[in-house]
Amino acid sequence: MKRLFAIILAAAMLAAVLCACGKKQDTTGGTVTTTVNAKYDDGYAKQYADSTKKDDSGNTVYEFSGEKYDTYKSSHNNTLSKNIQQEIAKKHEKNYGEYVYINEEKKAVIVGIHEKEYDEKIAKEEAAIASEYGFRYFQNLQTPVDTINVIYCNANNQDEVYGSFAFTANK
Repeated sequence: MKRLFAIILAAAMLAAVLCACGKKQDTTGGTVTTTVNAKYDDGYAKQYADSTKKDDSGNTVYEFSGEKYDTYKSSHNNTLSKNIQQEIAKKHEKNYGEYVYINEEKKAVIVGIHEKEYDEKIAKEEAAIASEYGFRYFQNLQTPVDTINVIYCNANNQDEVYGSFAFTANK
């Protein structure tokens, strides 16, 4: 019985190792091309792209090496997140909120605040501004995202959502 259990355990460990060795969806090493609608092209990608051109529709086409694309995404995300936070902070007291960041997995701009700071009317107005910055990121991706959410949540527990506003890119 112990021998059977040991064999099963060894097989499970081998399966786990083999699953971990699977190909990670990664952009490093290859070439990445993005096509960005002129409305959402803030030119930030230019400093990272290996080449830039306009297509017949007036969209900007950026071509990156995989590593430069990853660096570009991270830098653009951080810059836009900071800009969103500054825009929102302009309308509030000095210590308003905790953070703002663009979450690619959730296809959202996350605004972390405290419950007493949430006002739905103000949040709705700010969400429209935040979505414009968000689309500058999401529309510049290899696979652009056309619908995003701006989520106001508890800064200490993001599962506690105060308000969520959906936006669609205007092309």
